[in-house]
Amino acid sequence: MRSWTKRFFGVVTEAQTDLNVLYLLLGLPIGTLWFTLIVTLLTVSASLVVVALIGLPMLLGSWYAIHGFAVVERTVAVEMLRVDVAPLAPMPTGSTGVWRRLRHVSTDRRQWRELGYLLLRFPAGVATFTIAVTLPTVAATVAYTPFYLWLDDDGWGEWPLSDTLERVGSSWPWSWVLVPAGALLAIGSLHILNALARSCGRWTSSALSG
Repeated sequence: MRSWTKRFFGVVTEAQTDLNVLYLLLGLPIGTLWFTLIVTLLTVSASLVVVALIGLPMLLGSWYAIHGFAVVERTVAVEMLRVDVAPLAPMPTGSTGVWRRLRHVSTDRRQWRELGYLLLRFPAGVATFTIAVTLPTVAATVAYTPFYLWLDDDGWGEWPLSDTLERVGSSWPWSWVLVPAGALLAIGSLHILNALARSCGRWTSSALSG
């Protein structure tokens, strides 16, 4: 069993860490893409339902598109997060005619679960992206503080967290302790991001399995 020091510092060199952070960052563009496409498809299809020959086939096609998006999500989670997500069940078949097939698909709980997951990927993606950007930024800010004080001792200007760090590093020679503190904070941030990515993987597995 690895010692706690190796487990703590080893996160920096683990390839899975890079994949986890990338997955969290991609949550925003991917979630935005799914949300935009789904809302557009359903809105246009529903508005054309009055013209049955156009609206109903489009609604049916929207369900197939949503299922395809879910398949992509499962593949991304399996490849990047290394989670075990069971293959998605195929779209229900057996009904003939557009209306009967649409009614059959629309009453399948699995399709609604996929739809709910994809729509929630947008707010979840905003959250994961924000966290994945904020934590390393704060760590870098803390570590760079003494260098900033050394290069510009006339004032803090618009430097992030200036009010807080000005009090901590008012005597800049003592502020060099913030360099290792920032490095430790960065490593701790990677552990937090890994845990967040694992949670996303469990959510995906639970929502899309079966």
